[in-house]
Amino acid sequence: MNLSLYDAITAAAAACPPATSGLIERRALLRRCDLKFLLPPTAIVNLLDRVAPHYAVVAAGSKYLADYANLYFDTPELRCFDDHRRGKRLRHKIRIRSYADRRVAFLEVKSRKNNLVTDKTRFEIPYGMRALDEGMREFLVQRCAYGGEVAPCVQIDYQRVMLVGIASDERVTIDLGVTIDNDPSQAVGAIAIVEVKQPSRLMTTPIMSALRDVRVRSCSISKYVLALSNRPGLRLNTFRSSLRSAERMARS
Repeated sequence: MNLSLYDAITAAAAACPPATSGLIERRALLRRCDLKFLLPPTAIVNLLDRVAPHYAVVAAGSKYLADYANLYFDTPELRCFDDHRRGKRLRHKIRIRSYADRRVAFLEVKSRKNNLVTDKTRFEIPYGMRALDEGMREFLVQRCAYGGEVAPCVQIDYQRVMLVGIASDERVTIDLGVTIDNDPSQAVGAIAIVEVKQPSRLMTTPIMSALRDVRVRSCSISKYVLALSNRPGLRLNTFRSSLRSAERMARS
């Protein structure tokens, strides 16, 4: 993401009112419905301008784009990925998420219970930790049948703008500058990933109306799928349409 676009997105995010700690707590939504959308990064300024009166921005210190690092874990057979590809009703993502701006990190398990509802559980771990110790393994096994078999799979870094609904029970995340395994040649920075998190699917909120007006549809894809999509031998039929959209967007 070039500097001028970064500055424009920062200015647009700053136009939103600041989120209070109480509002952030009320919008935790650890059990929720998730919808993902792919947009060109240049469309984000207009999107933020449209929804600014209705959403508060969560600052990362003095910044509005927070630095995130996700280390994803999977089995040697990529069970997490394959369960997603096959659309299993119960599937998991396992990761260590590090917040560079606050120098804190969490081991997290995101469990998709059906086509709509996602649960997330996590606990804090030492910042910079990448190996799973005995306590972390126990946490995973309690939440995932194959939690004892996982190992680091891929590192995904990005910058995030986070909004919380002022009147609507929503969180909106906008991920930009996505880089895979710290390899600039695998960057997918030409794509912005917008995720809307709600307690149940609500189609008439300000962010959903704004996305509908620019004629963007939700898609079943994630940063994890994008990160693995170039690996040989993986079956990607379920994601083919979304991957083609992402490729067209990256080329435009």
